[in-house]
Formats: sequence, structure tokens, C-alpha cells
Amino acid sequence: MKKISQILFFTALLAIASCSILAAGCGVAKDTQIQIRVKNALREDMHIAHDNLIVNVKDGVVTISGELGSQADIERITEVVSVIEGVLELQNNVVLPDDWHSTNPSFNDYGLI
Repeated sequence: MKKISQILFFTALLAIASCSILAAGCGVAKDTQIQIRVKNALREDMHIAHDNLIVNVKDGVVTISGELGSQADIERITEVVSVIEGVLELQNNVVLPDDWHSTNPSFNDYGLI
């Protein structure tokens, strides 16, 4: 009887450990699915030059970094990504290239630089 109790105990421990490992793996798989959806959505949007972007996802929080040519494109990322299923938060770290302000005539015309 004691041997059966030990076997049941170790079986239960193994089951609990397996569930914990699977649960942790499910989070990673879910983040990967979100990342694929985000990349596909950015790729399908004709206004966003997605080649210059890096997309990372951790626990449903999407972080996008890189450079785009206009502020409108950067803002468009928020519009596109915020409606994707599974995205809990967006950290849009996309910036304009360093030389963008000095080469954009609209800023020079208004004396904003």
C-alpha cells in the first residue's frame, strides 16, 4: 500500500511539473502568434516600410523599434497594431532618422529647426 501511495505521489508531482512547463510554453507560443500577426499586419499596410522595423512581444506587450521616414508612418503603427487580437500594450519606439529634420523642406520652410 505504501508503494502505491509513493507511485501516486510521484505521478502527481510529475503531472504538476508538466502542467507548469506547458503553461509557461503557452505564453511563449502566444507571444509568437502575436508577433506573427503584427509583422503580417505591418507588411500588408502600404504606408509602412516594415523592413526597417523590429518587433518583439513579451506577455502580450508589443515593442516595435526602428526608423521610418515620417511621423505619420510612426503614428500609423499604433493604428495598425492596436486592433490586433492579443496585443495588450504597444511600446512604439520607432523614430525618424537623425538627418530627417534637416532634409525635410517643410520643417526648413517654417523655421522649426
